[in-house]
Amino acid sequence: MRILSTSIAAFLLIFSSGCNSDLLDGRMDEGVIEYALTFPDHDPNGLMAGMLPESTTLTFADGKQLAELSAGMGIFRTHMVVDNKGRAMDYHMSMMSKKIMAHLVPRDLEVINTGIPKPYLLFTNDVDTIAGFACKRAVAIFDRMDLPEVDIWYTEEIALDNANWFGPFSEVPGVMLSYEMVQYGLRMRLDAVKVTPGKVDPSKFNEKPDYERVDPAVLHHDMAEVLGAFSM
Repeated sequence: MRILSTSIAAFLLIFSSGCNSDLLDGRMDEGVIEYALTFPDHDPNGLMAGMLPESTTLTFADGKQLAELSAGMGIFRTHMVVDNKGRAMDYHMSMMSKKIMAHLVPRDLEVINTGIPKPYLLFTNDVDTIAGFACKRAVAIFDRMDLPEVDIWYTEEIALDNANWFGPFSEVPGVMLSYEMVQYGLRMRLDAVKVTPGKVDPSKFNEKPDYERVDPAVLHHDMAEVLGAFSM
């Protein structure tokens, strides 16, 4: 009886200490999201079509996320590591042999997000399923005529808190699985096509050693030049 009581007490202690964990609430806390990329302002059969990326991935674990994108047949690449808990970002950019990285904190992101107005978010009761996850719909409304309304479908079934703190949709309370964004004049739409759960190697979120550290203003300048060319 004493052994049974001790076992029950131990179980209750473990359960009570972990009752709010992602494991017990059923949310996925590690894995990879694959998005299809489209560009609403570009002719899919135009001259630039072959240079634009067709997909991007978001790897996440332990409050961190890594967004990777390749364009121009691999000539241009970005590797964006976001620390949601520390409110910081390591933004890697490579263009042919040039490799630079800037460490960004919230005040630096104001420069990177220059020209992107903060939208008013209208949260609806609409629901849908995207890539196997239940999603809710929000609508982003801008006060500029050249920026159309954006439908945002987000899920709260993935355990990545404060996932959007660094961008214009910071008030969205879940992981966005379908949305649009504008960066340096280039408008792109992201639609999740596959979500794969699984352990993530923590080293994926490390700073890349072969990249030159630069000031955020330098990164901003180079990103504007590259993405500005894609948006022509």
